[in-house]
Amino acid sequence: MKKKVSRRLWISREVRIGFIVALFALGGVYAVTHHVRGFGLLLLGLAAAIAAALWYFLIRPARIPHGAVVTIRLAGPIHEDPLLTPLDQLRRRGLLSMRSLRYALESVVADAGVKGIIVEIAGPEAGIATCHEIQRLLRAAHLRGKRVVALLSGDSAGVRDLLIASGASEVVANPDTMLELLGVAAGGVFLKSGLEKLGVHAQTLQWKEYKGAAETFSRDTMSPALRESLDAIVADARKVLTGAIAEARKLPAARVDELLSAGFVTVPELVEAGLVDRAGYREEIRDSFDESIESKIFVSFHRYLRHAIHVRERGRRPKIAIVSASGPVIAGEAPATGEYISAPAIAAEFDRASRDEQVNAIVFRVNSPGGSAVGSDIVWRAVRQAQGRGKPVIVSMGDVAGSGGYYIAAGADAIVAEPATITGSIGVVWTKFSLANLLERAGVHFDFAKSSDNADANSISRAMTEPEIAQLDRAIGSLYGNFVSRVSEGRKLSFEQAEALAHGRVWSGVAAKERGLVDETGGFERAVEIARERAGIERKQEIELVDYRAERQIFGFRLAMGSEAMPPMIELVAHTLGLPARWAPATLAILARGGVMLLCPFLGL
Repeated sequence: MKKKVSRRLWISREVRIGFIVALFALGGVYAVTHHVRGFGLLLLGLAAAIAAALWYFLIRPARIPHGAVVTIRLAGPIHEDPLLTPLDQLRRRGLLSMRSLRYALESVVADAGVKGIIVEIAGPEAGIATCHEIQRLLRAAHLRGKRVVALLSGDSAGVRDLLIASGASEVVANPDTMLELLGVAAGGVFLKSGLEKLGVHAQTLQWKEYKGAAETFSRDTMSPALRESLDAIVADARKVLTGAIAEARKLPAARVDELLSAGFVTVPELVEAGLVDRAGYREEIRDSFDESIESKIFVSFHRYLRHAIHVRERGRRPKIAIVSASGPVIAGEAPATGEYISAPAIAAEFDRASRDEQVNAIVFRVNSPGGSAVGSDIVWRAVRQAQGRGKPVIVSMGDVAGSGGYYIAAGADAIVAEPATITGSIGVVWTKFSLANLLERAGVHFDFAKSSDNADANSISRAMTEPEIAQLDRAIGSLYGNFVSRVSEGRKLSFEQAEALAHGRVWSGVAAKERGLVDETGGFERAVEIARERAGIERKQEIELVDYRAERQIFGFRLAMGSEAMPPMIELVAHTLGLPARWAPATLAILARGGVMLLCPFLGL
């Protein structure tokens, strides 16, 4: 009863701080009038300092002019929801995440005080699924009467940049921007011959024929099965791009499809084709909104975000917890840098959220190529335990949720994927590298005293024998069967139905929906809507989205080093393998360790 009453008696943060200021001020006046002058002046000084801090840090940054124009710059990696260290925050104050972008653009739609958005697109690093979500967010603002201008301002712009820009009411391009309309490609590097020349012998196993992730090390070209699945992925991505841009730009789909494979073209050519409205510059766009030198209507994205939080985060509302999992799945020691999913940390977040009586449902955001089999199972179990405590779990998939990334999602109450999400890859791979030939050239030799012939089977000193491989293959087959069983249970399919959709094959979000591996295609906002429905929260009622994430160590190594530092060599390797650079450290650590992995192919899509 006390909890219910306290929820009704919600008081804003400003009022609470104001009450403290008033107490200090009254105490100071009382002390001064009663001849305790020093103490009274101290209390009055504290009251003034708190009031000044309230104005400077909370109220003033949240004030924006009427008729404001929000300016956004999309450049570099777009993280889902990065957990930054203090060093990161100092070095990258302008870091933009999908979580903050969604929140701000959804706020703009309903904000009568904002008349427009200028979004500068200068080489954002994101998959087609993420770009499609940003396009929809911009288009929603445009369709609600906001003037949205997209500026292509990078040295070059590709089909993903055009996809984002098409959500605007006007598309402007710098006259010297090179338009690279090169269609869609998926694939990667194949290292078999190169490793052999170095003296590295790679042994691989995969369950089953479509799995493909180990082909990077075991083949010089992709297998027919992998090519078949990638051809389907590329075709679906092409349809997503063509359909979204054609609808937004009001052009025939066939014409857009032709243009997106036109190659290297100039801005005037795209203006003539209708994909770009005109050539221009940032200053010209600003002048078209407001020519007055004295007017200050332009508001940075982060300032507007503070305003939106200040305005929207008021009152007691039903809570929906957000658990974010982005990067390769690991079960043990974390790499010193980069982005990854720590299975114990995610499990702890689910435990906290599911035990919170004020949380009505959980939205689980997944953007992962998989990784550790044990780590994936730990997260899967955490999802099931949260459901056992009465909390519906709804998954929202990002650019990729494949293999271990699908495993951790499979047990949810509902799964929402972007149309271009890469998902599925229900299968298992195993790798082992023998460096005997390489080290022998350098005069390095191995010798062991062994209790059994296979005691050194995992050593880099030799390749595994055929009997050892056969035994290992049976064990991996058992793990594959466990993966399929998890899918069968979570998706309410028979084992045979789930197995027919497995075989390691990757699917687009569209294809996965057609086959029952996901429930709907859509974005994060649709997952929140489903969570609201499953929790029985009325549609008109405002909700509060609450982050549940593991706490950081104050003096931890990652805190000292900063999580965004990425050596150039790592970035080069990531680019070669078709990985996001921030995922490379964890992925390379998983590959170097070898053994059993739930990892989807590196597509570079």
